[in-house]
Amino acid sequence: MSTSERTILASRLSDARRESFHRLLAPRHIAFVGGRQVEGTLRNISRHKFEGEVYVVNPGRSEIAGYKCYRNLADLPVAPDATYLGVNADITVKAVGELNRMGAGGVICYASGFSEIGEAGAERNRLLIEASGEMAVVGPNCYGLVNYVTHGSMWPSGYQPLSTKRGAAVIGQSGNVCIHLTSNQRSVPFSYLISAGNQAILGFEDYIDYLVDDPNVSSIGLFMEGIRDIEGFSQACLRARAKGMPVIVCRSGRSELGAAMAASHTSSLAGQNEYYDALFARLGVIATDTVPQFLEMLKIASVAPSLAGKRIAVFSSSGGDNGLAADYCSFAGLELPQPTKAQIDVIKPLLPDFGHVSNPLDFTAGYWGNEELLTPMFTTMLEGGYDSGLMVMDHPSPKVSEDSSEPILAMIRALAAAGRASGKAVFMGSVNPESIPEGVREWMLGQGVVPLQGLHDAAKVIALWAEHCERLRRDAASGHGLAGLALLHAAPLVGGNRTINENESKRRLAAHGLPVPDGRVLARAEIDALPEMLDAPIVLKVLHDELAHKTEVGGVALNLRSRAEIRAAADRMAKSVRRHAPGVVLEKFLMEPMQAPPLAELIVGVKRDPLFGMVLVVGAGGIFVELLKDARPLLLPVSRGDVEAALRGLKTFPLLDGFRGKPRANLEPVIDAIMAIAGYAETAVGTLSELDVNPLMVYENGAVAVDALIVEA
Repeated sequence: MSTSERTILASRLSDARRESFHRLLAPRHIAFVGGRQVEGTLRNISRHKFEGEVYVVNPGRSEIAGYKCYRNLADLPVAPDATYLGVNADITVKAVGELNRMGAGGVICYASGFSEIGEAGAERNRLLIEASGEMAVVGPNCYGLVNYVTHGSMWPSGYQPLSTKRGAAVIGQSGNVCIHLTSNQRSVPFSYLISAGNQAILGFEDYIDYLVDDPNVSSIGLFMEGIRDIEGFSQACLRARAKGMPVIVCRSGRSELGAAMAASHTSSLAGQNEYYDALFARLGVIATDTVPQFLEMLKIASVAPSLAGKRIAVFSSSGGDNGLAADYCSFAGLELPQPTKAQIDVIKPLLPDFGHVSNPLDFTAGYWGNEELLTPMFTTMLEGGYDSGLMVMDHPSPKVSEDSSEPILAMIRALAAAGRASGKAVFMGSVNPESIPEGVREWMLGQGVVPLQGLHDAAKVIALWAEHCERLRRDAASGHGLAGLALLHAAPLVGGNRTINENESKRRLAAHGLPVPDGRVLARAEIDALPEMLDAPIVLKVLHDELAHKTEVGGVALNLRSRAEIRAAADRMAKSVRRHAPGVVLEKFLMEPMQAPPLAELIVGVKRDPLFGMVLVVGAGGIFVELLKDARPLLLPVSRGDVEAALRGLKTFPLLDGFRGKPRANLEPVIDAIMAIAGYAETAVGTLSELDVNPLMVYENGAVAVDALIVEA
């Protein structure tokens, strides 16, 4: 194993903080500090039967919720493994310092009034970090921790008990959203639910790092507003990926207003949506769009077996249900291959005369609840070329009739039997999210059938799960490890920026392999010495480090064929520059041959983002830049496969692929050109602020950078 691969697999947590984290999640004793705020937490401790020791600290009361109160932390008989601080911000800072000196374990800080209020809380936040030492501190500005494993919860609100101890561990930046998650009616198995708040000490990267080694955790869910440490987060997610642990995200702050709300809520920087998408895709993080989809994804990742692919067989007794399923599965990227002749020959005799064997399979209302006939029908389908099966069915309300459940249960038993016989994963998806009662959900899970609530979300999470399973197989088969997915470190630049003129920018990029026109730098006097007529048309451009946007100062002239035209253009440019940029002394011009009309124009840039580091952006150039906003961001470093996928993902990719009878571009030279740009950015990471190649002209068997601009520190 290489050194870089060992780095990916290594924990970032210090031994002391890891031990503190362990004490927080597996406490022998818990201390609750505060008054009214700890009453609810103590009720939960009693209701859910925590078996460890419980201590309460409140100097003004003799008891709370039946528990004796100690006057201060120093009076406690032990240094508690876990402590819940339900006191104000200033007392919180002092208490954290005292707990640290006592040798206590982990701490939950409920109080607000830290970095989320800006400068007023910044000093308090600094003092909290200083006081914490190597303790595992959750928050501040958080709601607490629900511990389904040991029941050592520190959570003010009531929450429903679960029958399982192993399940998804969820970390959320919103306490209220975490409360919603505890109240879900979807049979999602949880192990821990942690309201992370401002993440002053422990961040997402630390939670992932620790939880990936916890045997009680089946998957890790993140409800996030932003990420404080992209590099640390990336390493932690790659560590989870190497261990086969799914990391699932639901992110708020994706709109302009939502981003502003995130900043005021937990002082999070929401960042650009496209960059987050690029990060999650790179790391193999499973991104969900809504909280219901997030919950369904946590469920499937915790209870479903691995899927061999995206081929799915769908069953229902209704043409309408099958139509919806076909739409949603197709939209999600699932494949619905039709049954083979051999399958048709077996299934057709089992159906009524008017029945038709297809995928989705309508087994007709006449066979409603017929377990004896449906079992071989489902089994025959699943034993063919399918990776999973989905039955579309809604359970009637218990208010309808108790007798109405049995036909549904019979069909579920048929599906479960087919799953066992074929060795394929089987799901039941309801059209209405609310129409699978809790008792039926739990029974289904015991049968080996995964209940998915809401057909649209069911199709989506099955597809996401199949992609995750395929990603893990590719990782195992590649033999290259995951070190190549680590992000390029890009420290913040110091000082101001300067632009590099086009000729020098092209020279630097050409040294890394980027094709550029054969240009010539001329002084005004040298133009007078040019031949009277040129062999081919040229383009003339102003050349100066301070003229980054040449067209805005009238600094570009096209299709010039004679010395007279070039001389006139140069004089016009000089006059225009004096008018638009009076402080610039124009001494040089760049003359290049005109390029033939391309198949397409691309814009390729590199941006230095304060959160994400070096971001390569590949997009449609020319008139499409502003019209379509058609671009794909990639985080450096990139592979050739990454670049090709970005190109194929452009809306305008058909222009490169033989659109309307035009030649198809050979993508290899295009990828070569983009990799050359990325290569320069990696080499110049210590100074590069921004880079733009616009346009990169693409031809049938080549690509040429017609303009380039480098901005550096």
